[in-house]
Amino acid sequence: MAGVYVHIPFCARRCIYCGFYSTVRESEAARYVSAICLELEHRREYLRGATVSTVYFGGGTPSRLTPDQIGQVIDCIRVVFGLDDLIELTVECNPDDITPGYVTALRDYGVNRISMGVQTFNDDLLRFLGRRHTAAQAVEAVNICLKAGIENISIDLMYGLPGQTPDIQQNDLSVATDLPVRHISSYCLSYEENSPLDRMRSQKRVIPVDDDTCAAMYDRMCTHLRSAGFDHYEISNFCLPGFHSRHNSSYWDGTPYLGVGAGAHSYNGMSRQWNPDDLDAYMAAIEHGSPVYETERLTPKDLYNEKLMLSLRTAQGLNLQTLPAQDSLSVLQSAENLISKALLLYDNHHLRIPESQMFISDSIISTLFKD
Repeated sequence: MAGVYVHIPFCARRCIYCGFYSTVRESEAARYVSAICLELEHRREYLRGATVSTVYFGGGTPSRLTPDQIGQVIDCIRVVFGLDDLIELTVECNPDDITPGYVTALRDYGVNRISMGVQTFNDDLLRFLGRRHTAAQAVEAVNICLKAGIENISIDLMYGLPGQTPDIQQNDLSVATDLPVRHISSYCLSYEENSPLDRMRSQKRVIPVDDDTCAAMYDRMCTHLRSAGFDHYEISNFCLPGFHSRHNSSYWDGTPYLGVGAGAHSYNGMSRQWNPDDLDAYMAAIEHGSPVYETERLTPKDLYNEKLMLSLRTAQGLNLQTLPAQDSLSVLQSAENLISKALLLYDNHHLRIPESQMFISDSIISTLFKD
């Protein structure tokens, strides 16, 4: 099994916190879609015959493309790799791009999951973040998707926003779980280098929320979503039973995936590759038949550390029986002190981080890495 990730970098305007490659040059969309199809054909051997089971359109804002442009890419993936075993096809959308006709057209092309960047249901905070939609539009967009026959709906929420009081966060969570969504991803606001938000912080125009407050917000989120019937299956991801993101789960369990588009990353079990995060450089290279991407060969130490990091992000944790005996013994010995402090749990050959400690997971996991 394998996945295909399609990066669509176009945005009507950039949000102040965004750290992903994006551009407002939507006039290049048709040319860009053609370049993606050329790249798919050029890299047909990358997955070494593995069956494609998930496709994910991320961004940027994929919903800035027309349904026919998205369908053009889907049809190309079908021709190059086959989609007979497809189980999940996700398109990220902005709420204000959602219309009944748009979602119906996506559904007709085989899209069966919509991921929506809501972030918050507070209009003041949405304006601060530079989002284009309102809280009311977000609610309506979810209902439009459901009426169009797409029941697998995910929304993104953020916490740790300047000015986000406990009451505001609780309202975000309550509105979210009152909606017919099956999946919620929730992230703490980060200050990405060179983003407008990062510059605002350096100019003292924004004061970041302190770590203790963010940790309390994380705990509030976990408690509320658990009480609403959501499984906490990965540090930042929650779902109703059976609705975990199949595509994103492939990142955490080491499933190979091909990433196409400017700035997209790929992984085949032995190396990682990534395309230039430059629209012109990407399209020119593809059109001249010489795709430009960088490659990082993964050493045994890299693979070991990545498996620890990705596995311990999940509720299932790290299955020590999937490691060579020597590595299994080594990581268990390294974990002894963490287990004694209840920062890690060990049962049935699995190491995992308890939910109460997931907010500090990075510091826990890093102590287990090989130097």
